[in-house]
Amino acid sequence: MRIILLILISLLITNCTATRSNVGATLGATTTTGACVAMGVDNPYAIAACAVTGAFSGAEIMYNSDYDVHNAVFVDHLNTGPGTSSYTNWFNSKTGNSGIIHTTSSYLKGPFKCKDYSATVDITNNWPLIGVGGVNRNTIFGIACQKPDGQWVEYKG
Repeated sequence: MRIILLILISLLITNCTATRSNVGATLGATTTTGACVAMGVDNPYAIAACAVTGAFSGAEIMYNSDYDVHNAVFVDHLNTGPGTSSYTNWFNSKTGNSGIIHTTSSYLKGPFKCKDYSATVDITNNWPLIGVGGVNRNTIFGIACQKPDGQWVEYKG
């Protein structure tokens, strides 16, 4: 157990530029290792399997930065796009991920301003190992309506 703690501490110290994925992997590995030991697992291979599984899960949970970018561009497009058909594209040159937001029409539904949209995200989750994860290409269609406080609410179709 001391060796595992020393390895985790050295990884944290040597990687001062930790990304959200690194933090997620470390927390996931630590949490699942602790849970396995607490449940009475004493086989070192089983404990290592717990740590690896936790690292993959934790990294995936925390690797959402390009999804955050997509959501910010999506809201910006809803706020500033014209009432007619319009597109906004984004691209992260560091990760190669991208997205497309397309609004087709704008109309009033009672007191609410609504827009029909389609949004495509093309995000490759390649952390923690290159080649693990794969492309997550997803297109959604729906309606977004703006509440009086300015917040947009999505209705996926």
